[in-house]
Amino acid sequence: MASNPVVPGLSEQGHRVADIRPANLGCKLVVAVVRLYDLPNQWISKETTSMEMVLQDREGDRIHYSIGRAHVGIFKTVIRENEIYSMQNFVIQKNVKLPRTTPHQYKLSFYAKTEVRTLASTTFQFSRFRFMSFPDIEAVPGLNNKHQIGKLH
Repeated sequence: MASNPVVPGLSEQGHRVADIRPANLGCKLVVAVVRLYDLPNQWISKETTSMEMVLQDREGDRIHYSIGRAHVGIFKTVIRENEIYSMQNFVIQKNVKLPRTTPHQYKLSFYAKTEVRTLASTTFQFSRFRFMSFPDIEAVPGLNNKHQIGKLH
């Protein structure tokens, strides 16, 4: 009987978001959808270019995730904000999109073999918001106009 190799950053629940790297092919994540929004087509207002998400793992680390236009229809009714999912088989790319929704240096993208499974909401607790005072926000190293900061409505 062969022993299972030790994979850095992998727990019973999946990889930690903080450990995501392009070399981690076959990663599995257990994450909550903190933010979900459609990116509209700039020329056809009723058409969606992509479905964008901010995902958070049980440690509180976040990463951006994108589903392209070809697959939006499949997942539009499956993925919801504030729900928890197991996700695996995705593309890991440099996070160069501006403004950045997370500080993670990589982002994830859906492709034909991506698997998404809904998990019980008791899998872990998470908070959508990270409240900070303005002085604390201004003290964040490297913060500039390329970072997205939300506000309460």
